[in-house]
Amino acid sequence: MAHYAKLGLDNIVLSVEAVDTINCMTRGGIEREEIGLERLQQHSGHVTWKKCSYNTREGVRVDPETNEVIPDSVGFRANYPGIGWYYSSEHDLFHPPRPTDEDGDLMNSWTLNTTTGMWDPPIVKPTLTDEEMETTMYRWDESAHQADNTTGWVLRARFPE
Repeated sequence: MAHYAKLGLDNIVLSVEAVDTINCMTRGGIEREEIGLERLQQHSGHVTWKKCSYNTREGVRVDPETNEVIPDSVGFRANYPGIGWYYSSEHDLFHPPRPTDEDGDLMNSWTLNTTTGMWDPPIVKPTLTDEEMETTMYRWDESAHQADNTTGWVLRARFPE
């Protein structure tokens, strides 16, 4: 199966459709993205589609049976997108929307990683001690980071009372 993301305004993913690989091939048996695009455009009436790979996660390929990363692999367009994700024509990849913190603030300080297609924090997340792991976790607080750009990760109770 070949997979294609249907794109709307601002390249937001509206859906992902599967097309039989045979319907995306030349007479010589070579799969071509443009053949699948033409087929989808004719059958759906929608013009903006981008091919994606079901076996791509965070910039690498994963084995479809085990879901394990295939060593030294490079994923196609960084990620298999979900509805509400975006296609970046600048970087030719799919990525999720910019994340929000637990207060609902957009994490504007985070940057899009153009290899993984994921959002990276401006500060590396601290490591929890063994004792902390059982009861706490780190959460991002964008307001704290905007007030002092050397902070941002806040220790929170894992199971609030």
